[in-house]
Amino acid sequence: MNRCNRFASLKSWLWGLGALGLVACGNRLDTAKVEAAIKADIERQGRRLSIDSVLCPSDITRQAEAYFRCVGELSPEGSFTVNVIQQDNQGNVTWEVPNSKALLNLPKIEDSIQQGLSQAYGKRAQIDCGTSTYRVNQPGDRFECQVVGSLETDTSTIESVLVKVDSDGNLSWQELPSPGAVAAAAGVNPVAGRPAAATTQSSPQPSSPVKTTSVTGPTGRAINRPYIPGDSD
Repeated sequence: MNRCNRFASLKSWLWGLGALGLVACGNRLDTAKVEAAIKADIERQGRRLSIDSVLCPSDITRQAEAYFRCVGELSPEGSFTVNVIQQDNQGNVTWEVPNSKALLNLPKIEDSIQQGLSQAYGKRAQIDCGTSTYRVNQPGDRFECQVVGSLETDTSTIESVLVKVDSDGNLSWQELPSPGAVAAAAGVNPVAGRPAAATTQSSPQPSSPVKTTSVTGPTGRAINRPYIPGDSD
């Protein structure tokens, strides 16, 4: 029996108070349902994790855009925060779990890595940390996230990112270049792990100089472009 039903049962004993109770309860959010939904969703979207409980305040009034917090408890230990926002006054809510010392939100980690790579190289990269949404934050843990389609830089090809969790539960990540790029730089066969066989190459022949001609650009500045037959020599 939920909180509203328990309160409404007083109607059979105290008609006056029961009526007031029903009015108040009708405008109160059923946080028991919110707790159950959050717990089930995190376990369904999590990677090998179990939730002992999710506890929300019991006296939340239904109000659009109103915000409150719930606290989740992992099994066997570890607590995390859940931020909840009411979408309307009908009991519809949305919620999110920020990264914490207990639980990791992998989509948020993907966004952070994407922003970091974009700032470093001026290129957008899509990051994939797996199909799970939540992962237990374990000190000393490490896992890889893939760079979808890889990311070409001036010096290497980045195919994945290694995420590390230190002893305090803090996150850091580093780029992992493709094995082929590392092997080529070291002169190692990327398949067999042995030094790559030397190849004989002929000395490059000097190329003929490209003939150019000077034309006036749209701003009046002289521009050199390749010579086209018919240009005035």
